[in-house]
Amino acid sequence: MIRVLQTRVLPNPTQYYWCILTSFAVIMAALSSSAFAGSTYNLDDGVALEGYDPVSFFTEKKPKKGKSAIVTEFDGVKYQFSNEANKKAFDASPKKYQPAYGGWCATATAGGYKYPVDPTNYVVTDGRLFVFYKGLFGNAKDPWVKDEPNHIKKADKNWPEVKTLPDP
Repeated sequence: MIRVLQTRVLPNPTQYYWCILTSFAVIMAALSSSAFAGSTYNLDDGVALEGYDPVSFFTEKKPKKGKSAIVTEFDGVKYQFSNEANKKAFDASPKKYQPAYGGWCATATAGGYKYPVDPTNYVVTDGRLFVFYKGLFGNAKDPWVKDEPNHIKKADKNWPEVKTLPDP
């Protein structure tokens, strides 16, 4: 009778390396899609519109800086107001005064990405507040107003995906 000796093949250390590397990649992908997802709102220390009173864009036809003593919170976001009457108006109908696209640049949202804004660079159209970037790279409001209806359609369509992107 022939006797077969069993031999053990030692695992290749490279197999362990790839297993660990693959596990690490899977864990990082899971974390990046949840814990490191971008925020829906463009906030400055937890405050929307860099502290400008959202109601003032509509009632005073210009942005007015809010006071840190007059504040309300809606949907986890803090808003500051220049006076109690504006706070009361916002509290009665917050969605009416919230900036479109979480306060991110409307032109960028139409293009499929997020970009910070200068809250004093804005338009109010059909009861919606749109804010735009303005700085070294130009004024994002200019192309918006040239074809506003189409930009609004694109931005509205893109927003559900754009709001999940990492913050710039």
